[in-house]
Amino acid sequence: MAATRVAYVYPNSRRELIAQCEAGTAPDTHLLGLNHLARLGVAAEAREPSLDQRGRLLPHRVRWHLREVPLPWELRDVEVVFTPLANVIPFAAAARGGPPVLVYNFGLNTILRRAGRARRRLLVEALRRTAGVICLGASQRDELIELTGFDPAHVPVAIHGVDERFFTPGEELRERLVVAIGRDLARDYETFFRAVRRIDAHVVVVVLQRNLEGLDLPPNVEVRERIPYSELRDLYRRAAVAVVALRSAAFAYGSEGSGVSAVLEAQASATPLVASDRPIIRDYLAGGVFVPPEDPDALRDSIVRVLDDGEHAAALGGAGRRRVEERHTMDDMAAGLAPLMKAAAS
Repeated sequence: MAATRVAYVYPNSRRELIAQCEAGTAPDTHLLGLNHLARLGVAAEAREPSLDQRGRLLPHRVRWHLREVPLPWELRDVEVVFTPLANVIPFAAAARGGPPVLVYNFGLNTILRRAGRARRRLLVEALRRTAGVICLGASQRDELIELTGFDPAHVPVAIHGVDERFFTPGEELRERLVVAIGRDLARDYETFFRAVRRIDAHVVVVVLQRNLEGLDLPPNVEVRERIPYSELRDLYRRAAVAVVALRSAAFAYGSEGSGVSAVLEAQASATPLVASDRPIIRDYLAGGVFVPPEDPDALRDSIVRVLDDGEHAAALGGAGRRRVEERHTMDDMAAGLAPLMKAAAS
């Protein structure tokens, strides 16, 4: 039987990341299973809109929206399009008569909750024209069904994975180091900084400057931005605890899936993890510590306990690594996606 031909269309160019993955200097987590589908009967290939290269004279925002319009005509040689993009591709593909589109849902729920009536109606109609909207977890799926009224069969779940061969535990001893990694707007660095201000530990945050606007940086905090993946891996291996501090689930910005990648990377590295209790995180965190969102005292107490209790920390780290190996490898992610892609093609 011939392999199902699938085009991956990412929100931004992945050429550099693909080259780094091939060289072994970056994980392939953010390729979303692209490299793991061949053995499952899916021939997947990354494709980039031609307008990204040919439309340089257009304003960026105009080019960004127009780039999706010709894609169905550019992808006539494939059977399915797999993409996190949802605004234009579904309408364009329906106008052309295919190929069917599978949308991977990173933050559509938050957009729908925040959008005005007209914007929400357009997005719902775009998603209705897809072959399916794939969610990261059951909680996200249930909310999307409530927001849209979609048939549950139109909203499957495929659990995210992490490159467990790149993010691995180190052999060196853990330092008294706290790390927080992530730049999504749903990250809560205000609460995090209040929690770590009086903790006897070095703290490293890997963020963008927009995450820090208006915040008072504690003296024990070091900021790093856009670091190489090798340095990111080293931070996880050295850290005594990783923290994913998030706003409450009702927060109107960022993504309802915020924190998933950082949770998986930390667990793959056997790094003890403390995370704000959000519905989607419950689908991914095993043996970690949950704290109420936006509660600096609870966050501080949990971080200090992990720093000061070596047995507790070792148990958390070991449970996290086992969880990744059992459920969240990139092969696991591909195994969840492949049947959905084949069904869309047929």
